Amino acid sequence: MTLWTRGAVCAVAVFAVGCSKKSSAPVPSPPAAKAPTVAPAPAPAPTPAPSPTPAGTIKVNEADPVDGDVTLKAPSTVTAGSPIEVTFTGPANAQDYVDLVPRGTTQTSGELTYVYVRDFAKGVGLVALGKPGEYDLRYVLDLKTARTVKAVVPLTITAATAQLTAPAQATGAEPLTIQWTGPGQPKDYVDIVPAGFTETSGEISYAYTRDGNPATVTAPGPAGAYQVRYVLDAPGGRVVLATSPLTVTTPVATVTAPEQGAAGSKVVIEFTGPRRKGDYVDLVKKGYEATSGELTYFYVAGQGETKNELELPKDKGQYDVRYVMEAPHGRVVLARRAISVK
Repeated sequence: MTLWTRGAVCAVAVFAVGCSKKSSAPVPSPPAAKAPTVAPAPAPAPTPAPSPTPAGTIKVNEADPVDGDVTLKAPSTVTAGSPIEVTFTGPANAQDYVDLVPRGTTQTSGELTYVYVRDFAKGVGLVALGKPGEYDLRYVLDLKTARTVKAVVPLTITAATAQLTAPAQATGAEPLTIQWTGPGQPKDYVDIVPAGFTETSGEISYAYTRDGNPATVTAPGPAGAYQVRYVLDAPGGRVVLATSPLTVTTPVATVTAPEQGAAGSKVVIEFTGPRRKGDYVDLVKKGYEATSGELTYFYVAGQGETKNELELPKDKGQYDVRYVMEAPHGRVVLARRAISVK
């Protein structure tokens, strides 16, 4: 933890907070020849929950730090990931801080989470760790030359709970509506991962709980066994609070094309398919498996038509017309039809 130089005065403050996600959900790259698919804009960082006492009532000592008596009050028990209401009086030196440590910790380093007095004054507060257990809440005085624990309050963090109501089956890239109950803290989210996956990063798709209930999460493209999860994002690490199994099957699609066409001409392609956002029909060399680098294509999602035109290459040879589904965790070729360019 990096501490800053600041300064004296007495102050009283009461705070409760909330506090952003998330790491990195993978977004598949678009086909090289097409205009890139635009990924959703990153969600804005949530605004901390307002403190019970206006931030302006804390008179922070910005001058040389001074010593003084300290009182510290907080609930004896809080739920994992929830805001902690803290009341303190003391010198309120700008670099003094309130921290959370394992029960009985005496050193003034290695804290699990903390907030500077200068940040308390701005309305920032403490959030309970995600892991239940016995902890100490402390006011730590920082006089530049030494830190001193001036007040300690024992704090028990109890386990948070959550429940999910989610479909047991879905087709690839299908938008899913997930009802949830849980802490609903600003950084919590509902995600989809492979069955048995235990990491709290690398999810296939996700939605923040702050964006509403039910949450809308998109199923992966490849068929297989997955799980829907409620993840609490709290200081000290994310915690999976609930899971629900999900089986993904492959949607049906078809493409109909003439058996052959003249080089450089246009041919009419008929198609059916799930019409997910970003789905397209493309033309590739026969047997080509990658879902980028197509020779020509047209998008199908959102169109009422069941046919469109593809321009054939000028090079004669054997090619495939394909229906490609855009999906989290990778595009999937759902159908193909051979065509000969003469």
